[in-house]
Amino acid sequence: MAKDASAPDYTIGIVGAGTMGRGIAQIMAAGGAGVVLFDTQEGAAADACGFVERMLNRAAEKGNMSAIEAAAAIARIRIADAIGETAPCDLVVEAIVEDLDIKRFLFAELEAMVADDCILATNTSSLSVTAIAGASARPGRIAGYHFFNPVPLLKVVEVVLGLKTEPWVTDTLAKLARRAGHEPVRV
Repeated sequence: MAKDASAPDYTIGIVGAGTMGRGIAQIMAAGGAGVVLFDTQEGAAADACGFVERMLNRAAEKGNMSAIEAAAAIARIRIADAIGETAPCDLVVEAIVEDLDIKRFLFAELEAMVADDCILATNTSSLSVTAIAGASARPGRIAGYHFFNPVPLLKVVEVVLGLKTEPWVTDTLAKLARRAGHEPVRV
């Protein structure tokens, strides 16, 4: 069983700092979770972090959050220089290219380093969660966590079950979505 998604020290690793990854980082940090952001492309995570900082500061300027809340959210995001820095996270969400083989390779790499109760989630919009989890030693902890673009504005997320996804995984993802101000829809 995973850590409670409402815990103040709940930490999410995000692999892929493009449009979707940075949006997920923004809402999760604003929701009070720690974020470890990694991308294989040099400078991409730093660029994403700068973008999120600007968006959070803009939200504060518009009165959607206080300046203190924005600063706290920004402080909760950490850039990872290596994928191994996601190992202590409670959840790792991948937001990389839509390629089954690449996603399966990534999940195998993550599975070898994270704790047994770490949830592994894919932001895929088109690939089968069951197929992604197919080569996994623990497919029950893998689920889809499909956000819509732009993540901060479209406040719904699909929590997608694979054939072997365990109920505690989807329960945790749904609770975390609500914490981040999104409505989870189980599919």
